[in-house]
Amino acid sequence: MKRSPGSHSCTASPWCVLVCWVAWSGLPPTAQACTLGARDGATLQQGAVQLAWRSSPAAIANGQPFTLQVAVCPAGAQLLRVDASMPEHRHGMNYRPTIKPLPAADAGGPVRWQVDGLLWHMAGRWELRWDVQHGGKTEVLRTSVTLR
Repeated sequence: MKRSPGSHSCTASPWCVLVCWVAWSGLPPTAQACTLGARDGATLQQGAVQLAWRSSPAAIANGQPFTLQVAVCPAGAQLLRVDASMPEHRHGMNYRPTIKPLPAADAGGPVRWQVDGLLWHMAGRWELRWDVQHGGKTEVLRTSVTLR
């Protein structure tokens, strides 16, 4: 069988199919899309970075410590900093939270983190801030939460 120049055929072996797939897709065969689900919590996006968070306990209480569970996409992103402030009062928290990575559930999936030591000492609007590094760039994501 004579082929025209530039034509490709990957019908015979599984190896040929794999090589052609990698070449055409530009992705390694084990790469999966990094996606955040509803169970990950409230979602934010800035540039290429997506972040989902939820608190434990679910209802943040005035003067009570809480923890954040954070999931970040794309895979390989690093959570550098978490902070919270009250813009109307021009102050932040009295404590510095600690950030620790959690074991990866699946390759190519979200990077998961636990943030401990958060405590909001008064009612009002708090602004949560996450600094996430990916691809040599730091993205800042923010959201507001009103504590009653």
